[in-house]
Amino acid sequence: MYEQLTRFIRSRISVSSDELERALAYSRFQTYKKGDCLLRVGEYCRFVAFLTRGLIVATIPDEDGHERASGFIYENCFFTYTEGLSVNQPSHKNLVALEDCETLMLDKEKLRILFREQPKFESLLTQLLADEVRSLLLHQQATKSRSLEERYLDLENRFPNAFQRIPQKYLADYLGIEAPSLSRLRKRLAGK
Repeated sequence: MYEQLTRFIRSRISVSSDELERALAYSRFQTYKKGDCLLRVGEYCRFVAFLTRGLIVATIPDEDGHERASGFIYENCFFTYTEGLSVNQPSHKNLVALEDCETLMLDKEKLRILFREQPKFESLLTQLLADEVRSLLLHQQATKSRSLEERYLDLENRFPNAFQRIPQKYLADYLGIEAPSLSRLRKRLAGK
């Protein structure tokens, strides 16, 4: 479990084994069952986490109360409620386990201590937040400027097993279409 996280961190910052060990001492192992909510709309996010196993969907309720997928969190990714990390505001989305999940959680309150002791990790968090903002902007731009087929193929390329692991209704939401339209698109592309 720590191997994945260690590789990820070392791909971003230079850190010794001792520094890494001291930083990991602030984290805790947490599991979630399929269907568990890690964060609910209206709650305050109090963590930064690394997903070592499983899959999470971020959903936003629409005006009719239906949950719409806005993103997915795969293994070997950090995640948090980015919008509320620096400004203490309640979440406008849910984070729900689509599969059984294993995470390493770092409580938000411990971040200040970690950053004071090891400023390298503040740099890492800054990189992670920048990546998250970039991803959100690229998704928003793609939704407006790329065809549905291009967005579908991009999702398939970035996450090759997404279509086996994610329920079709969430994939359709993420792509901005209805589930029956996604079925037709998949059949059409499979025939090419």
